[in-house]
Amino acid sequence: MGPRGAFDLKMWYWFFKILFTPIFKIFFRLKVEGLENLPKKTNFIIVANHRSYLDALVVMVAIPKKINVIAMRLLYKIWWLRWFLNINGALPCGSASQKAAELLMKNKNVGLFPEGGISPDGKLMEFRRGAALLAIKTGRPIVPCAILGTFEAFPLGAKFPRFTPLKVKIAKPVYMLKEIDDVIEDIYLQEGMLRVRNIIKEMLNAG
Repeated sequence: MGPRGAFDLKMWYWFFKILFTPIFKIFFRLKVEGLENLPKKTNFIIVANHRSYLDALVVMVAIPKKINVIAMRLLYKIWWLRWFLNINGALPCGSASQKAAELLMKNKNVGLFPEGGISPDGKLMEFRRGAALLAIKTGRPIVPCAILGTFEAFPLGAKFPRFTPLKVKIAKPVYMLKEIDDVIEDIYLQEGMLRVRNIIKEMLNAG
């Protein structure tokens, strides 16, 4: 992709961010807490709970920097969603790890939902280890985010959203030691993700 194409993709992201921001602020009364916790001297990995199709848009609106979100593959089967995801720099889940690592090493920000899908009942599911692996390989911090209200606003199976209040809570970054070895112990990855999950769980429980 040439320079003009890259410029256009960047502009599309900010166009949609400007478009959706007043919608979420006015109709969903979106509030964001903890913006001061976002790292100022490095790029980062946003890790958030997943309760609704609204979550990726909420992340876009809430975080002031561009986030390249790793999205579920099934979304790419719908042509207009595939178009929307592609022009906003999203990555398809499953084959995104190498591309995500490359973006992080180029000082870009990556976002993912480690539950691997939308929670059908709104409860926090177990976390997969992908975010921890990215953090260790790239040395970038994980920023835990709790998204509240999207399950009530637009749960799986709903045809139309309800305009209920939404909130995003951002915790202090979690730094994981970058491994020099090519072999990374699975237990270390699991412990890292459990730590991140517990932070998000505490924020969700606090409301």
